[in-house]
Amino acid sequence: MTLANSARSGVKKVLRPIFDRLPLEFRAPKIYWSTRELLEKSQQWNEERLADYQLAQLRRMLQHCAANVPYYRRLFRKIGFDPHQMRRVSDISIIPTLDKETVRANIKDLLAENIPASKRDYFTTGGTMGKPLGLYNFKDSGWRELAFMQTQWGRVGFEANQLRAILRGSVVHRKRYWAYNPREHAYVFSNFHMTPDHVAEYARVMKEKNIPYLHVYPSSALDFARILKEAGIKPPGFRVVLAGSENLYPGQREAIESFYGCRMYTWYGHSENSALAGECESSHNYHIFPEYGFVEILEDDGSPVNREGEVGELVGTSFYNLVMPLVRYRIGDWAVLGPDQCACGRKYKLLKEVRGRWHQEMLVGKLNNRISMTALNMHSAIFDEVSQFQFYQQERGKVELRLVRKPGYSEKDSKAILAAFREKMGDTVDVQLSFKDELSLTSRGKFRFIVQELPQAEMQQRIA
Repeated sequence: MTLANSARSGVKKVLRPIFDRLPLEFRAPKIYWSTRELLEKSQQWNEERLADYQLAQLRRMLQHCAANVPYYRRLFRKIGFDPHQMRRVSDISIIPTLDKETVRANIKDLLAENIPASKRDYFTTGGTMGKPLGLYNFKDSGWRELAFMQTQWGRVGFEANQLRAILRGSVVHRKRYWAYNPREHAYVFSNFHMTPDHVAEYARVMKEKNIPYLHVYPSSALDFARILKEAGIKPPGFRVVLAGSENLYPGQREAIESFYGCRMYTWYGHSENSALAGECESSHNYHIFPEYGFVEILEDDGSPVNREGEVGELVGTSFYNLVMPLVRYRIGDWAVLGPDQCACGRKYKLLKEVRGRWHQEMLVGKLNNRISMTALNMHSAIFDEVSQFQFYQQERGKVELRLVRKPGYSEKDSKAILAAFREKMGDTVDVQLSFKDELSLTSRGKFRFIVQELPQAEMQQRIA
């Protein structure tokens, strides 16, 4: 690092805490505000105008792919597809769907040549099937994502200047395991340390600060509720529980809403940013954002699902990630098509249910604390030299992390992996690495992200 770069880094380190405490009006860039403005207007558009918008965005993205992305340039030439001749959104069906293995094999060729590396941000998916996927997007893409998230939360009363209590996978470097995060304008609580004493302290702080919104995984909301109930502690007076990033199972909504005495709001999204859908103020159907990407729901034979109640695979095309476009990307999740319209009046496509890849399996820590698999979701490069991984637990507080290594794997990778999990879980779980040539599947050929062989009583997480 040069002296100039070192000086700039030092200045940023000093100024960052000050900057983060400024109101959003002073911090957020233009992309945040323009996205919020678009979404305020577009939610009132009729079906024809939304369809015109989607067609225009698809044309723009596909023309960019043809001109600047080597993978698509070759593909479009091979199949005879010219995005300039696109007349309707259904024309996209000539393009083959894109799966994760194809992305892994073509990462460099999927990068746009006209966007410099200085504008890219590298991240990985969480590896829900034990295989993390490395991706690129714009460095400021998080601001657009925030605009979408806050817009949909606004349907149940959320405003950007209101406090949240975040209980979903955050690392808190404090002995009390909670801290105020000015950048998020939220109090962050560690769900890796959900012991009775810590949970009682969490509830005290939430009540003292009069925090109106609880931002959680469904499993964290249930575990927090279970421990509070066992301790005879009344829940904080939340207005809404914002619960996402995990599958929602039968009875969980009812249990959460009954205990906390408020509505639970949930949504669907994924790290690849090709589809986003959330509930509204009038129903529990997921409203697919037509401004976010073009989403298809496909049968096994590739034909579109078009009748309410039918199940299909979600396939998405992002409108915004010009850095590494994913066109007709097979997300790996399944959805149930919803009704034609909603009482809220928005002309968005509706889903009754999303059947995601995450299962709410838990690791159990030394203190009987439960750790959701979603909370262990890693978005860094620590698994770049790992083909696949899997958790195996037989004893509380101990877990074996099974790895299938790539040829470039070294001791440095082992140290990075152990350090990352130590940072997440502290000393509540001892992680031991083991190396395998391959990982076993179930009798039905399915991969299990965690093989959990603890006694069933230790895994029980219902609110009794």
